Amino acid sequence: MFSCFPGRDSTEYILVFEPDLPALRRPLEPYRLSFMFYNDFKKQQQMATLTKERDQLSQSIGVYRNWLDTTNQLVNEIKCQVTEAEAKEAQLKSQLRKYQIELPEENTLQYVDFLIKQKMLDQEGVMKQPRRTCTLPNYPKGNQDVLGKIAHLAQIEDNEAAKVISWHLASDMDCVITLTTEAARSIFDETQGRQQVLPLDSIYRKTLPDWNRPLPHLRNGKTFFRPIGNPVFARHLLTFPDNVEHCQTVFGMLLGDTIVIDNLDAANHYRKEVVKIAHCPTLLTRAGDRILSNGKFGGLQNRAPPMDKLRGMVFGAPVPKLYSTFAGQIDLLQQYRTAVVKLDNVNKDLDLRLQSLNAPEVQKKRQELAEQEKSLKLIEQKLGMTPSDKVTESLLQPVMLDMPDTPIPPKRMRRETMKKLYW
Repeated sequence: MFSCFPGRDSTEYILVFEPDLPALRRPLEPYRLSFMFYNDFKKQQQMATLTKERDQLSQSIGVYRNWLDTTNQLVNEIKCQVTEAEAKEAQLKSQLRKYQIELPEENTLQYVDFLIKQKMLDQEGVMKQPRRTCTLPNYPKGNQDVLGKIAHLAQIEDNEAAKVISWHLASDMDCVITLTTEAARSIFDETQGRQQVLPLDSIYRKTLPDWNRPLPHLRNGKTFFRPIGNPVFARHLLTFPDNVEHCQTVFGMLLGDTIVIDNLDAANHYRKEVVKIAHCPTLLTRAGDRILSNGKFGGLQNRAPPMDKLRGMVFGAPVPKLYSTFAGQIDLLQQYRTAVVKLDNVNKDLDLRLQSLNAPEVQKKRQELAEQEKSLKLIEQKLGMTPSDKVTESLLQPVMLDMPDTPIPPKRMRRETMKKLYW
């Protein structure tokens, strides 16, 4: 509801609408509507003309400002992209330094391309170097439930450890591992029972060793004695190209807690100390000897033959670590090249945008905007309008203008004006 009161000529009034909604969790800003009150028709026509000009100028200024704001926002976004690209380039360059790869300030891309090509050649050379392979024919993997022969499931880097572990598992190397008993039975029938098979669904898993348990001389975080000969669980010397979880099950069952140690003296010392506190598993030495879990050693049955006597039934060697090193360097160099190209592109884009801001047509638009803002300010002064950022908090605050007296407009026109204001 509004109360009626006589207005004063050439006075600006401000209506403040404050929402009264108890359900709101946070208050809303009041809405302010300003209007001018005039007593005569001629003055009202003048003000209507000025108001129309003001509205046209406001619309034009809005278009200019939106265009400039969009342009400035685009420039700021490109600047952010430049900052991100610079950070990425610096990060990759720092990672390359860890590989002792220093990059020149000039002709960077050409040098990076040269390095990538050189590293690829080095990588190819590593792959061509001879390395230990398993010559035992693998079983065809036509069935997804067939993993393959044990000899092909794992790889061992160290030659001495590969020889003694392969010999220790010699009777199992030709065995085909399957996921299901049905697949194992199918292979058995196809080969008339000549092929060894081992289905994983028939394994009693509760007896499998904890893959990451500590060595016997380490218990509950304590070291009971200082071993000699670099003992390590045999299973920890294996790497698995595929099916890691299934392979850990297979070799956890086959090797158990078997330990590999340097030589027979170190193995005897280790066993003598371990049996004081716990059961000692089978010990294999890198020299080729074996001490069974019951303590028996010696004899031909406990001595591994030379590698060539194993007739290719040995675990192959994994791809050399140098190959992986080269692969990591190549990938890093390729990432760096991409980052440099991106940084160059966003810098060029930024330069073009900054140049466009100083272009004659843009300067002309800025000048037109300034002129229109100046004209708008003059019109608002003539209208006696109060800038929005200086509006007071009063519900109806009059602002007096120094305007000449003019006749009072007709009653009908005043009524129509009030309808527009209140409805």
